[in-house]
Amino acid sequence: MLFVATLIDIDYFRLRLCFARMDISKIWLLLVLAFFHMRGNRIFIQDWIAHHTYQKTNEIDSYYLRVANEINDSLSTLWFEEQETNELIHTDALKTLSIYLTCYLEDVIAKTGIFAAFRTIHTELYNQLLPFHADNDLTDYYAEDINSEDVAVLTWLFFSERNPHLFIDPRGRLIQLVTDLAYAILEEHYEVAPENEKLKLEYVLDEGANYFEVRNFIEKLVATNYLTAGEYNTNLNHLMQVAEIGRYQHDQNQLQQMIYRVRDNHFNNYRLHLYALKASEFVAAVIGKEHRLHDIVKTLGNRMNSFFEFVKTDELYVHVKHIGTKTAFKIFKDSIQQFVEPTETLSFYMEIVPWKDAWNLSGIMTVVNAEEINFDLPEQYEMTYRIEALNGKDKSLKKTEKQLKDMGKLFQSEHKAAVAFMEGKEVKEFATDFFKKYQQKYPSKEESPLPESNLDLTEDAQVTVFFNPKTGLEVFGGIAEFFPLKNNKFVEKDDQSEVPYARYFLNLLVEDFFPSELPKYYVNLFKAEVDKQFFFPLNDAVLDFFLRFYKRGTYFLGPFPLLK
Repeated sequence: MLFVATLIDIDYFRLRLCFARMDISKIWLLLVLAFFHMRGNRIFIQDWIAHHTYQKTNEIDSYYLRVANEINDSLSTLWFEEQETNELIHTDALKTLSIYLTCYLEDVIAKTGIFAAFRTIHTELYNQLLPFHADNDLTDYYAEDINSEDVAVLTWLFFSERNPHLFIDPRGRLIQLVTDLAYAILEEHYEVAPENEKLKLEYVLDEGANYFEVRNFIEKLVATNYLTAGEYNTNLNHLMQVAEIGRYQHDQNQLQQMIYRVRDNHFNNYRLHLYALKASEFVAAVIGKEHRLHDIVKTLGNRMNSFFEFVKTDELYVHVKHIGTKTAFKIFKDSIQQFVEPTETLSFYMEIVPWKDAWNLSGIMTVVNAEEINFDLPEQYEMTYRIEALNGKDKSLKKTEKQLKDMGKLFQSEHKAAVAFMEGKEVKEFATDFFKKYQQKYPSKEESPLPESNLDLTEDAQVTVFFNPKTGLEVFGGIAEFFPLKNNKFVEKDDQSEVPYARYFLNLLVEDFFPSELPKYYVNLFKAEVDKQFFFPLNDAVLDFFLRFYKRGTYFLGPFPLLK
């Protein structure tokens, strides 16, 4: 009985008095419930090892498991009056967070370089060590040690990645309390915690690695380290479900092809919340610039998806020419399974990635007819820019940027802002008139049809038209009230109520539907008002960090020309 009383942390004498008033069946029920409650709140070795690359555990893993449980026990005492905050700290979330922060301790001691890479990238982008902390405020900060500021940033990343529809104040009570409780335990163990040499070896890339070894290393690191694994694997699993992989269970060859196809697309296309990086870019920061394969790793996710014309083959390569730019490419022949040299001129749609001094097929390669070749797609504009950049040129990019800049100046001169307001029935005519005015003011030697609108708007909808400097005209409903401007006919001019500028900014920031340029424009348009209401003043570095985090899907989008 004493043993059970100790387990459930109840004073023995109170427990004995309580038991004296109950029959034996109720006593056993209480003990069973207490046992399962404690068991449900414990972190087990299989939970810990799930966040690692290996399965066989040792005494070092057992040590860090104890640390994770100490953090979990401490964090489990948290309670907030706000229901929304309490919902964030449910049992499973706190268990995972405890493992996550313990992995940070393990990372720093083993010098695996995960958090160091995060800090290196932040420094390169913003000339500051950490988000939300100015360097001159880090008076007791040592990059080679654990730091409470690191724990605060990690805690914000943890909750924000798992709740992207919410904005969590990085200096708020939730982050502060978690940091204080967790860091106290991490600091207690820092001087005595063992170095996990096994983990460190798992995250070392052989400088003589071949293409598949490099590719597998990148996937292994990004899918198992505490900083990126959660979101990377969640999104990959989502894509597997969307692709309905289960349909191919009866055909193992087709199943493996589909799994590889989904993984390959995810590897090349997915951008992390961390700085909107691709997996290969983050892993390059982990291995460091001194590694011989650093540049190769960093660019391995830069896949080209475009149309090519077959030229010839030799012993090592398949030679092709990009149809749009006439640029020659060499594809390693051994990356194309069962390649048969064509006996006639053929065009292909190919997905290729850079590897050393040539390219590897990474995805599909299929014959296309002339009518299937279309360079007017947004994706193909990006491919053209990138291929021209390989040749030290930027003609197409500069042309598009100039067109959008001229359009933006015209829009601004007409409306005194980058936004205009109208009813749904007016949008089509508005867009047509705008493009005609542009063509008159900036005549081109080439004839170009006006862009077609496929918008399905109700006639009386209150519409906001935004000129996006990367993609041109964009139309949104439901946000007209965000903009108390003179040209906004939907806002009462005599309304004296306070406008919640900061809340409107956050709506534009966290909702996927809105492009990265819209909250950026909004906060600059109402800079003083947002800063006054926001948790803290938004400097350019913090704003850009937020835009990359919340708008990773559109941050690098464009520019796309609207008229040829």
